[in-house]
Amino acid sequence: MSFTTDQTTPLRPNFAEFQVIVAEDEPMAAKLAQGALKLMGFRRIFHATDGLKALKLLKELDGDVQLIVSDWNMPAINGLEFLKAVRKIFPKMRFVMLTGNANREFVMAARKYGVDAYIAKPFTPDQLKQKVEAIFRL
Repeated sequence: MSFTTDQTTPLRPNFAEFQVIVAEDEPMAAKLAQGALKLMGFRRIFHATDGLKALKLLKELDGDVQLIVSDWNMPAINGLEFLKAVRKIFPKMRFVMLTGNANREFVMAARKYGVDAYIAKPFTPDQLKQKVEAIFRL
């Protein structure tokens, strides 16, 4: 990963060098998330259709992933179970949760297990951009 070193601007990560996993079973939401990430400069985006496949992908990449964007409702294991599994292995991994059910109970459960950001569906590319920038403190 490289960062710019211009003295007048804060350090900015080079998203093109980052690896991202998008765990999303809905094709349109997956395309929207991937498209938004590409607009931000991410180039190494991996897609999994459920939490179990995403966890397997994370292990195949030896944890060399800088961001996870995951749906809550997925087959095999859901987003919360995926988040719990990720936190056991990679406690500092940046994790954004997407959900169509943004009630207080869901938000509290995700926060309990260390989610970095939470976005209610349907979402816009700009909402994802704002959350990702906040996570990386840009």
